[in-house]
Amino acid sequence: MPFAPPVFTGLEASAAQLTPQEERGRQVYITGTSPSGTPIQAFFGKDLLEVPGESATCVSCHGYDGLGRTESGVIPSNITWSQIMKSYGHIHPDGLEHGAFTVESLKSYMEDGFYPGRKQGDPSMPVYWFAKQDLDDLVAYLKKLDSYLDPGISDSQIRIGTLLPSDGASAELGEVMRRTIVAYFNDINSSGGIYGRSLTLAADKLRTAADISGFLRRVEPDKGIFALVNTFTPGMETEVGHLTEEQQIPLIVPFSLIPIEDQLLHRYRFYLYAGMREQISALALHAVRSLPLKNPRIRILYPERDGIEQVIASAEAIYQAKGWQNISRVSFPSGGGIPTATLAGLRKVGSDLILFLGGESEAEMLLKELGDSGCDTTFFMPGVLAGKSIYQIPSSCKGKAWLSFPSLPDDRKEWGMSEFEAMVSRQQLAVTNPTAQLAAYASAKILVEGLRRSGRNLSRERLLEALEGIFEFDTGLSPLVSYNKNRRIGALGSHIVEIDPLQTGTAEFAIRRGWIAVQ
Repeated sequence: MPFAPPVFTGLEASAAQLTPQEERGRQVYITGTSPSGTPIQAFFGKDLLEVPGESATCVSCHGYDGLGRTESGVIPSNITWSQIMKSYGHIHPDGLEHGAFTVESLKSYMEDGFYPGRKQGDPSMPVYWFAKQDLDDLVAYLKKLDSYLDPGISDSQIRIGTLLPSDGASAELGEVMRRTIVAYFNDINSSGGIYGRSLTLAADKLRTAADISGFLRRVEPDKGIFALVNTFTPGMETEVGHLTEEQQIPLIVPFSLIPIEDQLLHRYRFYLYAGMREQISALALHAVRSLPLKNPRIRILYPERDGIEQVIASAEAIYQAKGWQNISRVSFPSGGGIPTATLAGLRKVGSDLILFLGGESEAEMLLKELGDSGCDTTFFMPGVLAGKSIYQIPSSCKGKAWLSFPSLPDDRKEWGMSEFEAMVSRQQLAVTNPTAQLAAYASAKILVEGLRRSGRNLSRERLLEALEGIFEFDTGLSPLVSYNKNRRIGALGSHIVEIDPLQTGTAEFAIRRGWIAVQ
């Protein structure tokens, strides 16, 4: 269900103050609940199927700005006050005409579904049962939709949020990235900001999934944020993503040490690099296009964890489209290494290609096994999972070891690095973790590009539309970035790298074999 926007402590009001009645109406509009606790009920269709108000909120279809969002193939009406109260009435897309609304006929329509003149309203629009006070409050808030800014926007500021770990090494990494984004925002502000608005970053440090849930669901509109950028929430990425979707908060390029598996199309989430699904799909495309294999015996070896089998299915589909059918999955328990029996079973059935999705220590176990057996198979693995195990690839695997990487240092252009270094110098920013800081800088650049394209009349919906219009945007630090309505990964593909174990310690150890785009 949709919830009100998250709150970042310490921020001033995000828009003109609402009256107490308008505040109450805003809660009704966004959450479908009454400040008094009185139930609100929604009824759908001719049979008046009853659901709680929080399952049929105004904001879920009409959006925070009231302009209307496509929902299950239905395009809800623009319900901003100037639009809904047109003095000459309305002509709907289906040709139905009716007279102008008054405040009372609008209230009546929300309760019985009839337009002025007792004409049957849109059947996709539920009718509601409200307490009189809640209905009056809701109408009072609707009058502000023309002028009320999305959370996190004022005439002078745009407040962007980020979520960071609270302790340990991850917290230190998060703090380094926070300082980088603050420095970049300060640099933007020193040149006039975004159409006269300054950028402010508010960071919140969270400890548990319950903290995230409670933090994002608080209803305090005067301390909202406009969008999230470069969130770093190890182990909680999926939950944060779901909550941002529920609350319609744009999430721009979350940061993760491990590729996020759930990077399918989500309206409010924009990623920079390919996740696990896309990285192993790139390897599969490399196999079917470039390697001298004929209906190979393919073994996919992976630790058991939620969601991984759906990721594997994408690579399997590519192999099968080539006519390769001899594919089997081999799983093992997470966290305890690869059992000896699993390795023995793998040796017994044989393979021509192994796609490995475990971690660094598990890869070392498998690579030792491959070396002991003469490496009579091709080895595939996402490079970000391999870590230092790539240095354990046995010499007998020369010409047979391939990794995929969503980005490589060579993606950083000279002008991109110069631009970053100039910002660092101007803002006197300490560079202690270049990789993480460049990632944070790139994510903030994508956000700023979206804000600039959105114009002065900014809203979350306009930001989404602006980001969806980005095509081959060059951050100077990554592959070219493109988004659209059906694409939420900016650099949708992976570099394919061949490892030559005979060249360890030389420039020929890791050989780039090209970029493979993934659809």
